[in-house]
Amino acid sequence: MSINRDEALIKYLGSELPVRIGEVLSGDERTIIRDLAGLCMETLNKSCNALGIECSGDEASNAWRVIERVIELSGEFVLARYMAVVVGSEFIASRASPVIISMLSRDLLTCLEKVRVIVLKMVEMGKSWREAYGLGD
Repeated sequence: MSINRDEALIKYLGSELPVRIGEVLSGDERTIIRDLAGLCMETLNKSCNALGIECSGDEASNAWRVIERVIELSGEFVLARYMAVVVGSEFIASRASPVIISMLSRDLLTCLEKVRVIVLKMVEMGKSWREAYGLGD
């Protein structure tokens, strides 16, 4: 699988997504976790073509395939844990205490930033994160 340069994705990751994240962070805790999860799903789905993944199913399945590919290319296994929060965000927002929601929202923010930086650099360079930074296999 190759990594393709995608100018629209580069613009989205480089300038549009940070603004949208800032807008989301102005909401209440339950809205923040839902909206961050939505941005994470959106970001992963927008990354399908650039990462050589056929995304034709539902949004959550597509996002999961993309996150697995990002993990494979970067070695950032913690992203799988964050993705579990994305998938469970509706449940968490409706049942968890504000303290838990706040903690998991910070995890989603970390996830979004990791995905944003990793995918952006890979798409700009046309190489896996591991290859670009000499991390081996």
